[in-house]
Amino acid sequence: MASSRLTIALSHYRTIARLHDCTKTPMHKFLKPLLAAFLFLLAFSVSTAYACGCGIYIPREGDANVAQERALVRWDGAREDIVMSLGVLGQSQEAAIVLPIPSRAEVKLAPSNLFDELAELTKPLVRDEVEWTFGFGVGSSAMPDAVGGAPRGVNVLSRQNIGPFDVANLEASDKDALKNWLDENEFQLDASVIDLMQPYVDEKWTFVAVRLRPENAGQELGGDLQPLWISFDSDKLVYPMRASAHAKNSQQLFLYVLADHRIEKQNAFGASRVSYADWIEPANLSNSALAPLVTRKFFLTKFIDTVNPAQVKDDFKFSVAPQDTTFREVTIRRVKQDATPLALLACFVAMILGMSVFVIALVMFTRRRAVVQ
Repeated sequence: MASSRLTIALSHYRTIARLHDCTKTPMHKFLKPLLAAFLFLLAFSVSTAYACGCGIYIPREGDANVAQERALVRWDGAREDIVMSLGVLGQSQEAAIVLPIPSRAEVKLAPSNLFDELAELTKPLVRDEVEWTFGFGVGSSAMPDAVGGAPRGVNVLSRQNIGPFDVANLEASDKDALKNWLDENEFQLDASVIDLMQPYVDEKWTFVAVRLRPENAGQELGGDLQPLWISFDSDKLVYPMRASAHAKNSQQLFLYVLADHRIEKQNAFGASRVSYADWIEPANLSNSALAPLVTRKFFLTKFIDTVNPAQVKDDFKFSVAPQDTTFREVTIRRVKQDATPLALLACFVAMILGMSVFVIALVMFTRRRAVVQ
């Protein structure tokens, strides 16, 4: 990673130096060393890991960060599934994800179109409202309002290859031992990140470490990554968030929760709202990517959060809502309608009526005058 950033810095330096040589001044001997120092400092100031809501995303041989996270959580009271997909800005040849979970996990791939279907299913209803305007021409607007030997202290529960992913399930009794194992296996967590894992080590959670590689040689990771499906035993609904405290910028999280009843979130780390809440049944999901997850009637709750890293102090806490109240956001679409033709017609009608009244009054006046004479 460091060698990659060094190469990039050297490339930028040579490019700028060539441009600078074209316009040499007496100051160029002084400016070049400063320029080089700045570029090398920039290269080595980039963090080697980026937080996502549920864990740590670590790009290798490139520079990338998580801008958006989409996750589907299913909980039946005893077992939980987390399906997550990361939207990554930038490119990297490899990456890794480290996820803390309460117990030993099973990991597999989820359908790539799962979250597209969820987005379509839960999208807001659109309601048109006409806004009358005056002008020439009629138009409309549709803008919405708004496995090797493990070091002491780490137990490798399992390690497997799933498609392009290398997946390890780990137990750790010490955060430093966990860091050593991750470093030896080229996950390369820095000290500030591993400190975020300490509460999970204390609570005897396990860790899923996933190495992501492009399926074809020469490709790079970027955009929406293949969703991962992680299953584990849990007597309560959990979604780990402490790692988000290490994020450099705010992140958008779309969190879908399948449970026996409507779910409420007891805490938030920034703006948060429920945008959808309703029942979902297998009979309505034939040939759907959701079918493997919706094996019986569930209540689906969708949260949309903008996570502010400075506010993250804990994981999300959930509870069952008092009632299974259904809800769906409504987007108001302002449709502009040109009222000029109607206004002109009204003026024309008013003018005709006015002229008619005037003519009638004039006739009546003329007749009355004739009678008087």
